[in-house]
Amino acid sequence: MSSFIKKNWFVSLLIVVFAVISIYYIYDTNKGKLKGKTANGEDVVYSINGTDVTASMYYDSMFKSSGTSALMQEFMRAVSNQSMEATEDMKTWASQQAASIISNYQSNYPSNYKDVIAQSLRSIGYKGYEDLETYLIDYRKQNELISQYADKHFDELKIRNISYLLVKFENGDSGEGTPTEDEQKRLDAVDAAFKAGKEFSEVAKEFSEDPSTSEKGGVLGTVDANTTTLDKAFLEAALKLKEGETSDWVYSSSFGYFRIHCNATTPETLKQAYIDQNNVLEGTEVTMSEVYSSLLSSYDTTLANKALWEKGQELGITFTDEANLEKLKKYMEVE
Repeated sequence: MSSFIKKNWFVSLLIVVFAVISIYYIYDTNKGKLKGKTANGEDVVYSINGTDVTASMYYDSMFKSSGTSALMQEFMRAVSNQSMEATEDMKTWASQQAASIISNYQSNYPSNYKDVIAQSLRSIGYKGYEDLETYLIDYRKQNELISQYADKHFDELKIRNISYLLVKFENGDSGEGTPTEDEQKRLDAVDAAFKAGKEFSEVAKEFSEDPSTSEKGGVLGTVDANTTTLDKAFLEAALKLKEGETSDWVYSSSFGYFRIHCNATTPETLKQAYIDQNNVLEGTEVTMSEVYSSLLSSYDTTLANKALWEKGQELGITFTDEANLEKLKKYMEVE
């Protein structure tokens, strides 16, 4: 099962997203309340590339939605569709993923799977079941924009692929960062293994006391400066490493003592690390969008919003309703 999920992470993620949306479905009670400049006698919600989107146009697509969340979906869809045309590869991929999603929903909702999918799509601004492939193409477009943003801001984001090993506290942290006698023995054993010339992955498998990564040779994956889910001391040390470097012992008051290894610091070496760590078959084409997938889904939850917001500014998207603009910026956590 785990190998299937790794090879089909797009499908697995989309199925989870759809499941959540199917449960979370809110009627927009504020229909018709937006105000702003007018076009043809109607309030304008926003403009993109000189084209005004009026309130009626907006609410036709957003009538049943989840408020600001749905506004964000509409904004991101507008940005991605103005930024690029759907390629044949995107269309083929969307068709394949749609088939997988439909099959999954047929198993779980045999009598009304189309209605469930339709409701999920309507809740994020699509017309219904017939828009499933359109949604998937939009998803691919947005991931491509995220990849472009990550490439453009690569140095600023300090993107790295890292591994680590952990020696845990013996009986909780003393608060001083000084190892106990037993802890020091375990630290010394690790140091001796490195001194003997063993590779980091070998040492991590043998000595790391974190079972979630030790079997993988300590591989954590791709992180960046906006990662919020990792120990602060750990992340600060990881981001300072150059490619191929291993840190000295890093003390964490929450976990114990870390040695951190930097596997990659460039787009090219990140791609190779992704291929190696995910056992990608030789000859299989890997895109940077795939490489950034673990960063996006696990560590930098702000990446998608920042990427789409920046692209929206480049395209000239403007909002005439300041109240909703501020709500959107706050929701997306962008300036």
